[in-house]
Parts: sequence; structure tokens; C-alpha cells
Amino acid sequence: MDSNQLQIELESFPNELRPMQAASAEAPFSSPEYLFEVKWDGLRCMLFRDPEGRVHLQDRGLNDLTADVPEVTAAAARVPPGSVIDGELVATDQDGRPDYTRLRARLTGGAKRKDEIPVAYLAFDALYLEAKPLVRQPISRRRARLRKAVEAGGHIFVPDHIEEDGAELFEACLERGLEGVVAKHMQSPYVPGQRSPFWLKVKAVKSDDFVVIGWTGTKPFDALLVGYHEDGRLLPCGTVGGGYDDAAMEVIKPRLDGLSSSSSSLDPPPIMTGPVHWVRPELVVSVRYSEWSPDGTLRFPIFNGLRPEVHPAEAVRHRPRVVILGHVKPGSLAYDLTRFPF
Repeated sequence: MDSNQLQIELESFPNELRPMQAASAEAPFSSPEYLFEVKWDGLRCMLFRDPEGRVHLQDRGLNDLTADVPEVTAAAARVPPGSVIDGELVATDQDGRPDYTRLRARLTGGAKRKDEIPVAYLAFDALYLEAKPLVRQPISRRRARLRKAVEAGGHIFVPDHIEEDGAELFEACLERGLEGVVAKHMQSPYVPGQRSPFWLKVKAVKSDDFVVIGWTGTKPFDALLVGYHEDGRLLPCGTVGGGYDDAAMEVIKPRLDGLSSSSSSLDPPPIMTGPVHWVRPELVVSVRYSEWSPDGTLRFPIFNGLRPEVHPAEAVRHRPRVVILGHVKPGSLAYDLTRFPF
């Protein structure tokens, strides 16, 4: 099965579904044809409550997360039976901002860490409600149906959106240190498993997914060599030497050992200044960075977390965005949307 596609018959209630993905926009923008949402730095997750009331959750790689987040499973009682909801699992730092590293630590530790690192589910789209498919309806209608159908509270929320003023919301995200904005065309249907130009993401904080192609140094490792796919080729973009704690290294090292390769997956192999332990390009990581250098490498890259739900083919280069500066007034809708009450 193609990594970005899921052929599924939507006339009957589904047991699994890959989410619709957003394309990248080059710069923030405003438009009366779009609604704009905060892009939360969490884990994309489908919530299913079948017609009999049974609940399960899946990430975009179709991995089952139900047992790991019992607080969200319990909160799903607020969702009508026969519903499929698209949303984001989020853990926050002490200032209430989404923290992907804490979320990954929670998911690795599972339900036993629910009191230490609680998570919330942010519902932003409804594909089914009361066993009726909504995917062909425009998102403006789906969002209205979602807000009426789901009783927010506990560990499940329905974040609001802003219409037209996407640039202002982007400024608010920039000032708050959030990941960015997703713009969705008002008439957009839901296309499972596809990356659609009807949805556009604009990132304020640069972080993307890259595939690991090798590692350097002594055990466990000093740095990961990462790359991306473009025009049918796998290209290197530098080494990531910072951001790892002991727990991350303990998880990553066995994966590297299991993917060990005697030769480079790059064609042609790059000229390296030191020894590289090559691996098959199957492990995907999230990396924060300041910018792309002219030579095609990342400047000041920092490891941000593992991305087991992302297929290696999805690790592509997203071109630099234009950042606009400004000040968003407290009390405005854009300001309030970036301070969601988890």
C-alpha cells in the first residue's frame, strides 16, 4: 500500500483511517476563503467511537494508542457513538505550551505516566457523526457539526479557529513560540490519506521530519546524519548532535543497530571528514533548526523526538518561509487562540 494513500470505502463505518495532510505555504497570509487554526506541536491522532460506543485511537501510521492514553479514552464518552474525529494529542510544558518531547516520553511510558504527564486531545475535524459520513461536506460545515456534537471538557477539547485573519494568528503564534498555523479552505472536503492543497501549513518555528541515514562518533553515538527525499533522490542535510537525553539515546541506539548497513544509501556517497556508521533510511526523527544553509545543510539542528508514525518517504524538504513581525493585542481572538486552556 502506498505510504500516503489509504483506499477505503467510506459508505460503511471504518475501523482505520489515515488523516488528510496539509501542503506547505511559503508565507503567512489572510483570505476570506480560508479558516485558520493553530498548528499544535503534538501527535496527529484519529479517535473512533463506533456505533456500539467502543473507543480506539490511532496515529497516522495506524498504530493503536488506546491503551496508552486512558484519560482520553474515558473523555471520548463526550463524543457521540458512530463518530470518527481527527485531532491532535498534546502534552504541555509548565507554561502551557505544547511540548512534543514530553508527549513522546508519555507515549513511550504509556498509561503508567498519565499522572506525571497528562495529555489532552484537541478535536478539529469530524469525518463521521452518529454513523453518518461527513467527508464530502465542506470543512466549515464539519466544524460547526463537530462543535455542536462534542461536549468539550476533561481531556478532550474543540479549539476554535479564526476566519480571514491568518496573518494575525501567525503573528500570535510567533510571539507565543507555537509551531505555526494551518489554513483550510472553507469549501474543503476531507480526503483521507492525501496531502491536499486545500490545506496549507505555515510554520513559525522551523521543525521538520528527516530520515536517519547514519551516525558518527562512539557508542551510543555522537550525532545522527540525516537526509530528506526530493525529486526521487535521498539527499543529506547534515548531522544532528544536540538535544538527546539519556532516555532518547536508549531508545535510538537499538534502532540504529537493527538498521546497520555496510554501505551508504546515498548516491553518490558523500565525502565525509570522519567515519560514518551507515544505516538503512527507515528511522524518522523530528528536528528543530534555525534555517537552511546555502549548501543545503541545517543550521543549529536540535533533535526534537522520534517520529515512528511518519513513513520515511514523507521526509521531504519544506522550503523556507517568510516571517512577518508585529504585535498581537491581548484580548484579540488571535491572542486567545494561542492560549488554549488545557
